[in-house]
Amino acid sequence: MISMNPHDLTIKTYDDGASQFDQHFFEYFGKGPRISDIDQGLKLAGVEVAKAKVVEIGCGTGRDAEAMVKRADRYEGFDPSKGLIEVAKNKVPKASFVVADALSYKYPKNVDVVFAFASLLHISKDDLKKVFPKVQRSLRKGGIFYISLKQAEKYTGTLKTDQFGDRMFYYYSPELIQQIAGKSFITVFLNRQKIGKTAWFTIALKKI
Repeated sequence: MISMNPHDLTIKTYDDGASQFDQHFFEYFGKGPRISDIDQGLKLAGVEVAKAKVVEIGCGTGRDAEAMVKRADRYEGFDPSKGLIEVAKNKVPKASFVVADALSYKYPKNVDVVFAFASLLHISKDDLKKVFPKVQRSLRKGGIFYISLKQAEKYTGTLKTDQFGDRMFYYYSPELIQQIAGKSFITVFLNRQKIGKTAWFTIALKKI
């Protein structure tokens, strides 16, 4: 039997439990989409509501897409899990969804905001270094890369097993994200919070 790598194992876990994850996301992150974060991202980009061009990395079951499509002229979300994308399509039929990961996705040009809520935490530092140039080329000047991640003082990766299965998580710091982003971005917003026992941070990076 061939063992799966952590990346494929994580996707399989999401595929196998797509409907259960939909309920889990709803309960863990709060009821409904992250409206305040979405509005904050659009405000930082200086774009009018209903005129924004938005991409969502790791859209999952479409929880936040519900709010984004109401605030965007053009929205596209992608996720490597076919199971999660199927749930998203049923939940938000007006939205455009694609099965892809952050490295294989074909990013459109002149995007106002790229959102990545609790999705890049499944991507290693080496791969994240490859994602940033793709996002940088996708965003217009002044566009925003809006990210939420699990936080640790020191970068680390761990394979976790819970009631859903096995998933790989990577922990970052805001300082490391700014370092990876490089000179093409500046930090314009940073917020730290705890959800349960887990430390999280949200960072908004503006393309300069």
